[in-house]
Amino acid sequence: MSIGKKLGAFVAAGVFALGVPAVAEAGPTVTALAELPGGSGSGAWGVNNHGVAVGWSNTGTSAHAVRWAENGAVTDLGTLPGDTGSRATAIAWDGTVVGRSSSPKGYRAVRWSPDGAITELASLPGTTYCTAEAVDVHGFVAGHCSDDYSASTGRAVRWAPDGTVTELGKLPGDVASRALGISYEKVVVGWSSRPDGSTRAVRWGEDGSVTELPSLPGGAQSDARGINNGAIAGRIWVYTPGRGGVHHAVRWNADGTVTDLGALPGTSGAPSEARAVTAGGVHGAGTVVGESRNADGRYTAAHWSANGAAVDLGALPNAGAGTITFATAVNAPGVVVGSSGGHAVRWTI
Repeated sequence: MSIGKKLGAFVAAGVFALGVPAVAEAGPTVTALAELPGGSGSGAWGVNNHGVAVGWSNTGTSAHAVRWAENGAVTDLGTLPGDTGSRATAIAWDGTVVGRSSSPKGYRAVRWSPDGAITELASLPGTTYCTAEAVDVHGFVAGHCSDDYSASTGRAVRWAPDGTVTELGKLPGDVASRALGISYEKVVVGWSSRPDGSTRAVRWGEDGSVTELPSLPGGAQSDARGINNGAIAGRIWVYTPGRGGVHHAVRWNADGTVTDLGALPGTSGAPSEARAVTAGGVHGAGTVVGESRNADGRYTAAHWSANGAAVDLGALPNAGAGTITFATAVNAPGVVVGSSGGHAVRWTI
């Protein structure tokens, strides 16, 4: 044992011997992120390992993609020329941001370089609604294109670093698909949907081949939201006879198995879902964030450790009754971002 550890043990023993209560380890802290001038709502959707977050903020007349520096300062990322709104969905380690730029005519998938310059990504022929959802360290981007606003006609795509687009396809017999996450190995995850609208979580290999991810007993539909180092975060809708069905937060592991993460303690049978997973860091590979209904019946942001233990991340003090809180992304140092009561937030664990 090191001298530091021996001293720490000695001090701790002395505290208890004197009857002085030990100081409890602090829980997660939540902080509201700044909004653009005139803004009344916002949401954070991505964070990199430097602690830089991205998302959107109202401007008073529309919503614009924004970037929050590690110190919380907000920058308006703007739109493509002629467009009226934009949203950022993910940020890479080098500061590259992806998302969409919008107008009354539709959406265009875009990429912002680290210096803030915006570039349009190619659309699939005949489509007018494209969104970039995730970006990897090599500059590959995952997302989807559709010929109308509905997700029922969407097609999962992957963009190369030069902006060219490739359709990823669907499971046999399915009618639509959507890509929501990408790993540094160019593996993409998302869902493929049947003609009745039910979805199945899938993974696309680097070569574009699509594979359905395993379900849970009683699982009827599923979708995958994020991937990191082979681990995948998502949800499975599970039907229980006599109780109906709810979503279960799950982690698909690198070995191909699936882990039911369940809900927060004391909320047996409550719905939950996972949105992002880490490759490692202070909380370990396979740490997952998302949302779960708590004992008060309110949807709140949740954090699942690598061993599956769930913690309520908490909400903003002024989050109104009936509003929800959810986490969308987590980095290796343990910074989590998301939304609480309609406002972008950052949690430190």
